[in-house]
Amino acid sequence: MNTRKSLLALAACLVLGHAHAAEPAPPASPTTGAPAAPWSVRALSPKSVPAVYLSEWKKAKNRGRCASLALQGADKQAGIKVRRADFSDGWAVAYDLPGQRSAFGVAGTGVDIDRGGSTYKFPHTLTWADGSQANYGLRGGTGPGYLAYLQVAGQRCLYNVWSERSQEHLEQLLRSLRRVKTS
Repeated sequence: MNTRKSLLALAACLVLGHAHAAEPAPPASPTTGAPAAPWSVRALSPKSVPAVYLSEWKKAKNRGRCASLALQGADKQAGIKVRRADFSDGWAVAYDLPGQRSAFGVAGTGVDIDRGGSTYKFPHTLTWADGSQANYGLRGGTGPGYLAYLQVAGQRCLYNVWSERSQEHLEQLLRSLRRVKTS
């Protein structure tokens, strides 16, 4: 990776890490040892996230079975543009960087996980104490970007979280996901 990309990735990690400093990470479950899900902490107020999250979620056909989750602090990076992204019957928010459209983002897809359909099995898995699970790796198995299929306990939709940067960035995004109060 060249020096400029390394510095941009480091800056993004620092920005995202700093945004989380006010709220401690959820503790691990004493029974399973798995970490508590990031979305199990207090939900974010609508005013603390970019307005596009709620405007897109409110228009989505799946909003009754797909809670609004936001990437906490991701909009604080210099030069970042937050915008809606297209996901049929669902909602999505993409983050554009200067010269890079859809550098990362999150979507509550129109696909229900309880339909019994299978999804691509990536080589990496994260699990949380509430039973939520993220299966992730290089998009399509070859990349260049990274994609996670996220199943959140109590929600029926399949979430997608993506990063064009790195696996570590994708993992940071997954840890930054928080519920957003919708009423």
